[in-house]
Amino acid sequence: MRYLVGLVLASVLLIGVQARAAEITIRFPVEYSLEVAPGAANLLFKKQVEERTGGRVEVQLFPSGSLYKGLDLVQAILRGDAEMTTLTSAYWTALSPKLAVFELPYAFPERANFYAAIDDEDFIASAYDEVTAKGAVPITVLPYDHFAFASRTKPFRAPSDLAGLKVRGLGRINSAMLEALGASPVSLNLVELSPALQQGVIDGLNAPIDIIYAYKWHETARYITYAPAYLSFYPWMVNASWWNSLNPELREIIQTTAKEVALGHRTRSEEETRKAIERLRAAGAEVHVQTAEEREAWMKATASVWDSFKSQIDAKLLEKVRSFSAK
Repeated sequence: MRYLVGLVLASVLLIGVQARAAEITIRFPVEYSLEVAPGAANLLFKKQVEERTGGRVEVQLFPSGSLYKGLDLVQAILRGDAEMTTLTSAYWTALSPKLAVFELPYAFPERANFYAAIDDEDFIASAYDEVTAKGAVPITVLPYDHFAFASRTKPFRAPSDLAGLKVRGLGRINSAMLEALGASPVSLNLVELSPALQQGVIDGLNAPIDIIYAYKWHETARYITYAPAYLSFYPWMVNASWWNSLNPELREIIQTTAKEVALGHRTRSEEETRKAIERLRAAGAEVHVQTAEEREAWMKATASVWDSFKSQIDAKLLEKVRSFSAK
């Protein structure tokens, strides 16, 4: 009898836990694998939110574009078909052209410059106000890494080294930067890059350095230059209607957890960069970290891109970004 009573009590407790877990479900699709640095941050967020809410909130992660990806993911967040995502910044520029300010060449030449920008909540709210008006709200920012250039043919040291080469471009501003350096940008999605490198469709690409290692692009493009021309990051976005309808207590827990995870991720991201450089060198790749003198030359060579896009970016926003970079 005691055994049966115990089973009944256990069943009641389990039902209670399941009911709490189903109170709020956060569908959280991302484009990347959970095995890369941002994926580790997402997993930590899931664990901590579910623990801190006592199971009242369940976070369902959908990695590697398994639910939505790219602009489809943007639209899913706006519609409320997904509640949350950490999707690369460039996709949100389609909703608000002024967000291109984050993609301008050497806008944030040091990580500290970028951290100063994302710690300024008024600046982030102002930068994303058009996106917010359309239905998506940034609750924090998950930084990733400066991009590295990988080449099949030769090292990239001087800006002229890219002249005449075909390099994968990532959106309008990144492609404009490549053109300013004399390269021909080629538009390809992630799954097309490995065969494109192997077959010589492209001569090079630019991507976070741990991604270059993870996808083994260094096996074909062994010349790698780590340069602070563009810092990749993920605005941590939520559907505005869903966010505003949340219980204030749970909303506070979710946002506080996201901010803490994003802050802690800075150290993880920097460490993953260091490890990736070591691993690439150990695997036989020639990895060069851009010097201060080289950076100045590349900044000068790409300065025209700032002029080309200033008409779509608010002058005050441009000046604000320059102020962060000057610190």
